[in-house]
Amino acid sequence: MKELLEKYLARIDKLGGNSRQLIFEKPATELDISDIENKLTYKIPIDFRNVLLTVSSHCEFIWFLPNDFALPDPLREIFRGELHWGLEFIQQFNESKDEWITEVFPNADDKYDKVWHNKFVFQEVGNGDYISIDLAPGNYGKIVYLSHDDGEGHGFIMANSFYDLLRNWTKLGCVGGEDWQWLPFCKNNTSGIDPDCDNAQLWCKTIGLI
Repeated sequence: MKELLEKYLARIDKLGGNSRQLIFEKPATELDISDIENKLTYKIPIDFRNVLLTVSSHCEFIWFLPNDFALPDPLREIFRGELHWGLEFIQQFNESKDEWITEVFPNADDKYDKVWHNKFVFQEVGNGDYISIDLAPGNYGKIVYLSHDDGEGHGFIMANSFYDLLRNWTKLGCVGGEDWQWLPFCKNNTSGIDPDCDNAQLWCKTIGLI
């Protein structure tokens, strides 16, 4: 995965865009995880927990296309890619998510509000939206997008697990995280991001990766 992300950053640089240094800090310890879980009062989802323990406790990957880079119409909204998580951000992100639930989305019987409930947030998009892991029985582990302002991708399943997200989204350079950037790679709201779909092939061809 690190090699693929580095490849994307090198390609963005070659296109004249802006890429940041890829950061993969050392894995967390069981003690680190337990400390956060005690503050959360629940267990961190298992796939994400394992990545924290075996891959990295803190990851930062981000790039921006050149402002004048021409994209085909189905992909015209794409301008950046981002993937990040950090042990030190977990409590903050989830407290912020809980504030949204309390103040704006309290009704678990409302179709829109319900999406915000029973979620674990690992990535803040930056526009008030979040990327989360479902904690509800029956959907446990699925990656769900949380929009605060009627975004088209609200409630979309980006992947069936955190492992699947890393496998599939990284092949596209983690376009987004705003929903309008990765929606062209989803067939519907439950399909997840498909790195082999027609738009994915078009994307990789356009930026010169195939």
